[in-house]
Amino acid sequence: MRLFPRVRTEIPITINTKLTTFEAALSDLSINGAFIQGPIRTAKVGETVFVKYHLPKYGLFEHSGKTIRKENGGFVVIFHDLDITGKTKLWKYIIDNLNNLERCPYCDEKYDILPSICKNCGWELAFDSPGYIEYHEKTHLLKKLYSKADHLDVDQIRRLINFTNVDILKEGISEGFQEFVGVSDVMKETFSKIRKVAPTDIPVLILGESGTGKELTALAIHERSTRKNNAFFPINCAAIPESLLEAELFGYERGAFTGAYNSKKGKFEQADGGTLFLDEIGELSSGLQAKLLRFLENQIVERVGATKGRKVNVRVVAATNCDLESAIENGKFRKDLYYRLSAFPINLPPVRERDEDGIVLAKYFLKRFSREMGGSKEFTGDAMNAIRNFSWPGNVREIINRVRKAIIMADDNFIRPQDLDLNVQEMVVKTEDCLKDVRAKIEKQKLKEVLHQSGGNISRAARMLNISRPSVYSLRKKYGI
Repeated sequence: MRLFPRVRTEIPITINTKLTTFEAALSDLSINGAFIQGPIRTAKVGETVFVKYHLPKYGLFEHSGKTIRKENGGFVVIFHDLDITGKTKLWKYIIDNLNNLERCPYCDEKYDILPSICKNCGWELAFDSPGYIEYHEKTHLLKKLYSKADHLDVDQIRRLINFTNVDILKEGISEGFQEFVGVSDVMKETFSKIRKVAPTDIPVLILGESGTGKELTALAIHERSTRKNNAFFPINCAAIPESLLEAELFGYERGAFTGAYNSKKGKFEQADGGTLFLDEIGELSSGLQAKLLRFLENQIVERVGATKGRKVNVRVVAATNCDLESAIENGKFRKDLYYRLSAFPINLPPVRERDEDGIVLAKYFLKRFSREMGGSKEFTGDAMNAIRNFSWPGNVREIINRVRKAIIMADDNFIRPQDLDLNVQEMVVKTEDCLKDVRAKIEKQKLKEVLHQSGGNISRAARMLNISRPSVYSLRKKYGI
């Protein structure tokens, strides 16, 4: 019996190993792996590989995997490090292609009409349910746990239960936000904002550099809202040509344009009762900005070519990495739309402004990827310093990619700066600037400690620091405390 539904595909894929790169094709695809048709001699069983492929409608996927066996002109790869967003997109592609089933995809039991639960294997078969991916992952892990537990004695099971109760399992992960990693004050403030705004229907505007986790934040808001049992639809406004984006968002009627042979729902209608995440909102054309504003005002969808609209109930969460206020000044973005979208703004800080979170993130992903790849590695002292001093322009996404690559490139159990492609010499800055940065960091930390010890009393803090009260006010303003 299979634990993962799979679909037949013919998708080009690029395979990167430690020694070579080659092209192949995805033949069978599931949420945990795939069969790759390609040169068998090039792949080694047990080898970690990086895969890159493009799924129609769902975009580019880049992640690691491990070859587990060779067979029938190809090899099987188990996927690693797919985050919740990637899993959701991959699952949507799979269920899009699980059409007109006559057999249970888990046990092959034949049916005239597929039931909601297979009478033979017990798996739920309501694949289009918004919560199915969470149900499947939980059920799969429980089945895996049961099979492992069958081989344990009572004492071993007791020790396992005691281990899972240890608080150290939560290290580096904010409680309730398992997909977020961070312990800095700015991230704790972000988590607090998500908790507060999630139960409401207020539009949210997420601001942040590329790689800071804007889509993950939108998904966290959806999963903590009253809409969590309904659909979450992400759409990248910059990835779809302007001529097609209106039809993708609002849908179209049959005959609305050449090639429109059937009517089609847009993302607003598909997300009815749920959440629509509009990424790269700053890339919308002026015409689409006007139509989006009209929708936000009345929640009525007007398909392309339609004579009347349809009322829907959709929460809109938008995101951008550009400065919308500057875009407004330059006439590239509507001020009224900005105020509609930014009812509750959330600013995601870059890694360089998250104190020691760069180290926390790197250690977290190193443990995660090492475990998934069947090994155990750690950073050297030089690597830790390189991570701490690097600016991480690609933010969390860059940390993930560099750590994944470093695990493969390392010749032993230690990750060095060169394995991360971090050249220590290139990160050396002028001594004067370096001393200023160090002094500012120490000064800020000391001020925070003293203010905490004094209960926020400025006079007492000034005496403890042996400086004047105006100096304390000045330092608070300087460091935003």
